[in-house]
Amino acid sequence: MIPIYICDDEQMIRARLKKIVSDQIILLNGDMGPVRVTDSPAELLELQRQDTVPAVYFLDIDFPGQISGLALAQELRQYDPRGFIVFITAHGDLAFETFRLRLEALDYIVKGEHDHMAVRVRDCLTSIQDRLRHEPSGQGRYCTLKLFDRVRHIPVDDILYFEALGYRHTLRLHLVNELLEFNSSLDYFSEQLGEGFWRCHRGFLVNRGHIRSVYLKEQIVELDTGEKCPLSRKAKAEYKTEL
Repeated sequence: MIPIYICDDEQMIRARLKKIVSDQIILLNGDMGPVRVTDSPAELLELQRQDTVPAVYFLDIDFPGQISGLALAQELRQYDPRGFIVFITAHGDLAFETFRLRLEALDYIVKGEHDHMAVRVRDCLTSIQDRLRHEPSGQGRYCTLKLFDRVRHIPVDDILYFEALGYRHTLRLHLVNELLEFNSSLDYFSEQLGEGFWRCHRGFLVNRGHIRSVYLKEQIVELDTGEKCPLSRKAKAEYKTEL
C-alpha cells in the first residue's frame, strides 16, 4: 500500500480532496491508502517520518504563519526522494519555481470546481499506479526501520541480508555500505518484503537480488559482495524443488 497525504489549511478543500481521492482509489482498485489529512505542515512531516515510502502528497502552497508548501516539499524530499508530489494551489504557474528547487512535482491542480479537480486527481493517481506497476521488482521500494527514537527508510536494493543475533528479538541488518542493529523479528520482515527475500536459514533473511551462488553441498549462500550466509537443510530442500 502506498500512503496518501493531503495537507491544506482550508477545511473545505481538505474535505473535498479527501472525498475525491477516496472515491478514485475505489474506482481504480488501486493499492493505495490510507488517506491521511492535516492542516499542518509540521504534523505532516512528523507522520511521514514514521510511515512507509514512497508516498503521495497533495500539498497546498500557502500556509499563513507556517512554512510554505514549497518548503514543505523540500523537507519531504529528504525523507522520500521517490515520492509523488501534487500541488493544490490558487496560483496558475509554479512550474519554474518547482523546477528550480528540484522538487519534481507530478502536477499542479488549481483549486476550483469539484468535477475539474476530480478529473485531475484521477489522472494523477492513474499515472502513479502505472509507474509503480512498471517498475522493476524492488526498484523504488523502501524498508522502514525504527532505530530507537529514529525512523529510517532504507532502499530495498541496498539490503544484503538480515541476521538474527543470539539475544532476544535483535537483528543485524547488513547493507551495501553499513551495518545496523535494532529490535525486531525475521518473521516480520519476511512477510513485509515478500518473495524478493529468501529465508535461507532460521537466522538469515537474504535479498535474492544480491545472491551470486548457492552451494548445496557446502550449504552456503554466497552474495555478490563475497559475504556468505548459512543454508539450512529445510531451505536447501526448498531450493532444490525450485530448480
